[in-house]
Amino acid sequence: MIPVLHDMRAAFFLVVALAMLLFICALAGVGAVLQPVRWADRNGSR
Repeated sequence: MIPVLHDMRAAFFLVVALAMLLFICALAGVGAVLQPVRWADRNGSR
């Protein structure tokens, strides 16, 4: 393989992996923030 092409592919994979990890962390953070509100609504509606 051409070293430059391999480096570009590795960099692209690294960027995609970091983006996915950041997205998962953001999703978990939003879920953690919204979870108490949902539980409060469920308990209040009962």
